[in-house]
Amino acid sequence: MQSETNAYRLHKISPLFILFDNIKKLIFPILIALLGSRGNSWELYALGFALIISLFAIAQYRFYRYWLEGDKIRVKEGIFFRNVRQVPYKKIQNLNLVQSPLHRLFGVVKVQLESASGGKPEAVISVIAMEAVNLLKLKINGEEEEREQEEDTGEVKDSILSLSFGEIVRYGMITNRGIVAVAVFFGFMMQFMDNQVERLVKSYISQFTQWIDGLISSVQMENGLLYFSILTVVGLIAAVIALWILSIAMALLKFHGFMLIKAKDKLQATLGLLTRLQATIPITRIQSLTIHESLLHRWFKRIGITIETAGGVNSDQQGVSMKQVVPLAPNTMRDELLKEIQADVDWNAIEWKGLHPKGWRRVLKVMLIIGLVVGLPTLLYSIYAYPVWLLVWGLYSVYYSKAYIRTAGYTMNDEVIGFKDGVIFSKCTFVRLPKTQTIAVKESPFDRRHRMASLEVDTAGAMIGAHHINIPYINLEDALAIKNGISDKIKGTQFKW
Repeated sequence: MQSETNAYRLHKISPLFILFDNIKKLIFPILIALLGSRGNSWELYALGFALIISLFAIAQYRFYRYWLEGDKIRVKEGIFFRNVRQVPYKKIQNLNLVQSPLHRLFGVVKVQLESASGGKPEAVISVIAMEAVNLLKLKINGEEEEREQEEDTGEVKDSILSLSFGEIVRYGMITNRGIVAVAVFFGFMMQFMDNQVERLVKSYISQFTQWIDGLISSVQMENGLLYFSILTVVGLIAAVIALWILSIAMALLKFHGFMLIKAKDKLQATLGLLTRLQATIPITRIQSLTIHESLLHRWFKRIGITIETAGGVNSDQQGVSMKQVVPLAPNTMRDELLKEIQADVDWNAIEWKGLHPKGWRRVLKVMLIIGLVVGLPTLLYSIYAYPVWLLVWGLYSVYYSKAYIRTAGYTMNDEVIGFKDGVIFSKCTFVRLPKTQTIAVKESPFDRRHRMASLEVDTAGAMIGAHHINIPYINLEDALAIKNGISDKIKGTQFKW
């Protein structure tokens, strides 16, 4: 064990960044306590306790140490309760860097180390100088000799993809993330909504409505229905434009200067307008790869590609999340990008097979049951509305069921297994066979009746809510053949993170 004299400490400016991080975490409770307490002193006491905890967090800067040993990094932190973690370099999957404008001003960076344990960063070093980061990279990646060779040969890292301003604008329009910000804003406002604030909000809405009404009223129209229709259309167009502007602004903040680089066997993404992020992941640790195509993607002739890794950070709130390796790209670049991300797969050999042709009837039954339940509230409006709803939903269900079975499919060869589905939001996921952890063939009572089954292939990086290899409505014989085929191919294969 190395002595304290060989230990590395955080940068002297670290307390300032720790203070800012705690302020960001406390800003919402502070507003709740100050604006929403209405005389309840317990909320102020809770706020005072949170401030004391923040001071302890800042004081931990003095007790934080880390050592770069021969084969591992050792981190020690804590004041009263000491926490010592040892992470072998070979277990570290991602080394991610975060630099806000304030970081760049002082020439420092926040470092996040991720291993296969998952959930959250294995270690967060906040903050250290860039020189210390370079030393950490060399220790983790073991590239001292490789760096010298690159300097001698002048080798340049390959750029796979960069996003122009126009592509970022398209990304904002396609994803429409602005609606999330609007929902959060209104949820936040509801916390402080009293009679005075409510009157103020209604006043602004009334003024905006009157302004729109004045614009349309300037055009002489005798038809009241036409006037109402134009007013509705103008309002919808204004709302869509406002959401697009907000979505584009959010996309620019996140993906400005986006560049995906391939350096030997690693992918490195750099992005961000105000806060610059740099995330690195070894290509060999990619567990699954998913291609996204929504209706707007197809209109703009674009695709998006996400990946999952074993463990690692599960969300942006826990750390730097490098899931969107390709936020947006022309669909003509699909094969090129796939070959760059996983060059060991013969993407030209992919042959798709369809699901059971009678599977659409199974989908239709589920859709009709959903429609029967969801449409019940229409009875409160009119007794005739429910039959109309069932008719419209039934027609849509027939279209959707047939379209789903027509577009869904699966593929398997000696390298990968893939599954695609979706009508409006199409997703296509591939898993390399050596990354397979579990294979399951499942039969419901309805499956057994029709000699069908569903096949699930799980990996170490499977996340809840993501698109996975879960193939429904296939012949039982085909499902068993695929299961046995995968088992034979991976038998005796050493699993690698």
